[in-house]
Amino acid sequence: MTVRRRILWSALAVAAVTLLAGLLAGAAISRNLAEENSAELLRQADATATLIATSVRSNLTSISAGDATSVARTLEIAKKVGGHDYVEARVVGVEYSRLDELEMPESPLLDSLGPSPELDTIIGTEVDGEPVLAYVRSIRVAVRQNVRVFIAIGRAEPQLNAGLMLRPLILSLGIGAMLAVVFAYAIAFRLGRGLDDLASSSQRIAAGDFSVRAPEEGNDAFARLGGAFNEMVQQLEEGRLREQNFLMSVGHDLRTPLTTLRGYAEALEAGEIEPEDMERVASVLRRQTDRLSRLIEDLTLLSRLEAGEFTLRPEPVELAAHVHGLVDGQAARAEGMHIRLDSDVRDVGEVSVDPDRIDQILGNLIDNAIRYTPEGGAVTVALFRDDDEVVLSVADTGPGIDPEDLDHVFERLYVSQRYRPVRPEGSGLGLSIVRELVEAMGGSVDVTSSPERGTKVSVRLSRA
Repeated sequence: MTVRRRILWSALAVAAVTLLAGLLAGAAISRNLAEENSAELLRQADATATLIATSVRSNLTSISAGDATSVARTLEIAKKVGGHDYVEARVVGVEYSRLDELEMPESPLLDSLGPSPELDTIIGTEVDGEPVLAYVRSIRVAVRQNVRVFIAIGRAEPQLNAGLMLRPLILSLGIGAMLAVVFAYAIAFRLGRGLDDLASSSQRIAAGDFSVRAPEEGNDAFARLGGAFNEMVQQLEEGRLREQNFLMSVGHDLRTPLTTLRGYAEALEAGEIEPEDMERVASVLRRQTDRLSRLIEDLTLLSRLEAGEFTLRPEPVELAAHVHGLVDGQAARAEGMHIRLDSDVRDVGEVSVDPDRIDQILGNLIDNAIRYTPEGGAVTVALFRDDDEVVLSVADTGPGIDPEDLDHVFERLYVSQRYRPVRPEGSGLGLSIVRELVEAMGGSVDVTSSPERGTKVSVRLSRA
């Protein structure tokens, strides 16, 4: 099921639940209103019955037309004050012979209830075909004469009409549910269209078309998603371009020594190399094979580093002594190239590092510095402590790097392509390998440089 359909069905489910909850709430409100109506009717009936009984009791001593008028007036007043449709009274006294002289008003409600109406409860009846809710009470007004008064109060409609509240409630819920569905459909349509656009763009990118871009109109989540998507596409495009340039550069670096090897191999096969030139040819072949071997080793190491397929074996190392040994091992090479290799190595105590990885880091940094330092220049290796970190740096007096290129120096082959080294031997991957190794050990590396003043690469590692 698509996201659009999920949203739409979810909105429909919410609307259905809302309507159901509204109907249940309406039913509960209706019950409460009915109970309140009944309680109100009982209260008013009790008060009216008491009032009428008092009027009848005060006039029992002399029954006359005036007494009947008094009872009828009391009934009319109770009817108007209470807002009832029916207020009726019937006086019954088996031992009082003059009761029939009292002319009471007509009582259709009592007549509909029969000679023995149900007392003290709300009952339903019909008067002239109209449904009426009635309440009947019996009050004794003269104990000696056994005189009782039946009081009946009736309403054609409840005291409070539940429909007046239920109809607007249900109507409001219905409108709200419809609006929820409409808005959900609109949101689902926009979301689905946006996701469809992203899916289509992703498919085109997967096919190699990096010119596609997602829309970024507005200031909502889709605009931000589109911006992030376009940034990702740009990075992929740049990565693809760097990958292509990298492969082209590696192909060139492989082609050059292979061409040399092939040329000398063909010359040897044809017997065109003089015996006195054999030593020189062998030296050239060895250098070219060393170059190929170094390039392949660096490519293999870098791919393993980027894939995380290598191990670290940290151990306590007297780092100052270790660095001194590495510098001494590079001294002969630097001297042969007429470069001064200096060191400013201070005692930093034992540091938990992988000594083999330190060899690779420092070896690459020194090799890179020597390649870019002209004869008569200097390369300085420094080691010192900075709070809980140790700083290992290699500085040269080479041509330096332009400020706009500093952010890219750790990209593969970037420096070797932008700046021609004094000594071209090397893979051009040294700084990329250094960064991967340092970050794998939880450290950081940065470069400071300025044109014609040399370059300094600093590695920071935790002492823990």
